[in-house]
Amino acid sequence: MAGITKLRVGDEDFLVASMIERCPRSMMIRELVKNALEAACHAPPGRRLVEITGVAVDGVRKLRLWNTGPGLDADELHRMCDIASSVGKLQALDGNFGMGAKVATLPSNHLGVRYRSCKRGQVSEVTIGKRNGVYGRILQPGGAAVIDVTAAVREAGADTTHDWTEVTLLGQRADQDTVADPYGGNPRVLKGWVLRELQHRFFRIAGGVRVMLGPEIANTLRPRAFVPLDSHMDQRFARCEVVELPEGVMARFGYDPAHPSLPGRNASFVDRLSPDISFGGLVHDDEFYDFRSATRWTQEAPAFGIGFGARHLSVVIELPKGYPARPEAYRQFLRYRNGAQDPARLPDFAAMVRARLPGWVRELVQSLSPDLDLLGDVNDQLRHLMAELGLKRKRPRLRRPPPTGPETMAGVAAPPDAAAAPKAAPDVTPPPPPPGDAEGQVVDEVEDLEVIPELLLLRDEQEIADRNLTHRAARFYPETHQLYVNLGYPSVQRVADALIATAPAEVPAEQAQAAALTIAERMLVLRLGQALLYGLSKREAKGWAPIEKQQATSSEMLTLAADTLAALLLEARQMFDDRLGETYMPSTSRMP
Repeated sequence: MAGITKLRVGDEDFLVASMIERCPRSMMIRELVKNALEAACHAPPGRRLVEITGVAVDGVRKLRLWNTGPGLDADELHRMCDIASSVGKLQALDGNFGMGAKVATLPSNHLGVRYRSCKRGQVSEVTIGKRNGVYGRILQPGGAAVIDVTAAVREAGADTTHDWTEVTLLGQRADQDTVADPYGGNPRVLKGWVLRELQHRFFRIAGGVRVMLGPEIANTLRPRAFVPLDSHMDQRFARCEVVELPEGVMARFGYDPAHPSLPGRNASFVDRLSPDISFGGLVHDDEFYDFRSATRWTQEAPAFGIGFGARHLSVVIELPKGYPARPEAYRQFLRYRNGAQDPARLPDFAAMVRARLPGWVRELVQSLSPDLDLLGDVNDQLRHLMAELGLKRKRPRLRRPPPTGPETMAGVAAPPDAAAAPKAAPDVTPPPPPPGDAEGQVVDEVEDLEVIPELLLLRDEQEIADRNLTHRAARFYPETHQLYVNLGYPSVQRVADALIATAPAEVPAEQAQAAALTIAERMLVLRLGQALLYGLSKREAKGWAPIEKQQATSSEMLTLAADTLAALLLEARQMFDDRLGETYMPSTSRMP
């Protein structure tokens, strides 16, 4: 067998700086908290604690993370500072092996990251930072990198009777408050940013570890315990259910109804520390890797079978142990362990979830759907137009996760397996599963039945906002073949006002307004349905680039079509006159 010579680093300073400065700053809290949680797990049961607080350093408030895990002596603390060095951890690509916290904190803490650790009653301190363009340990007066600060720590009132470790972020400048401004203004953060980052990253806290937030972190009068979303759903949601999907993936459904007395709030609201908005997320090893809330979730929810009520329904996809996915180098994203190492995303599991929606979720969604009587003969007209265009329904093939198995786990893509596609529940009609897409690649389109898109009409302001349609007329979801229409779009009222102005004086105002609004809404739905069908017909157009074909059915193009609603005013007036004739003229025809 041929020998080998190890590759070495020619410019060590450049490599270290490159690793540090490429790291996303947003990963700083995740790395620090993850290290603290792992350390605290080794403390005796009942004493497993992580605290996130502020501490004064030379009169300026700095962010501090403290844990009760095993302490480090001076030599261990010195070795811990090296990149890719780890004390007491297994180095593995699938593990959290210790280089992340240093790499993630140093870009925003050139002045320094101060480590203190108490072991057997002795407290050692080291600070790493950047000086003269080089990252390393900051030498203290006297030339030492690691110093003994036991006396100073005891004098300040700290307990040295048990092991602990703390990390303090000094920032870029001595006068920088790293609690309120952790990144030196680049980027700026909102008040309560620590809590928000914890909620959006740590779905579950394992090992019996408690995480306490100091008053300056929680913006409260006293320390508060951090409650992860896993516990929040179990304790505060009205209903939760876990459903098993293919490959051992678990989907957790949670229902958080409207608050009985606080408009705009969900019932789980207790105070500003309790998240009361719906969300969707992809969880791997108890951490979110694709978290979506507010409009990022409500816009995505229809692909999961949640057409209405998304602001009250949450879905969490949890990958099992051994699932063929691993975090990328900086743990910002999750990647499948296939040849292409595609990013793993929450929408990859939408078809699986749609096929296995619990009955109570389907019933709830249906109960929140608006009355569709307005459609009338609109669907008939759209079917006629579809026939004229010779349009075949086409849907983008949903990208799905690669199937698991021994070959996949070894890094080789498994062969296509039709059995991996989800089976529909008896009363659910899922989209046809794509043929074996073992690599999880995005496939363009697949032909399906010739049916008109499902028209879903929105009148409620919150539902309109949840689809990001407050200033748009419609949004088409090609995955589910659904068109959401904003009946509150301004062109509707403009047409209704124009019709009302033509009503005979003897017609009661309330009757004229109701008829005019009904007709204006119907004209909008028909206009948008027609525009969508014409846009879909461009998928077969020659000379159109793929991105141009997608734009033909975009929300922006549909909104432009809605802006031309006044062009149909003559047709609308005829319908208006007919409607008034049906409801009003019969009663007046008996007049002498």
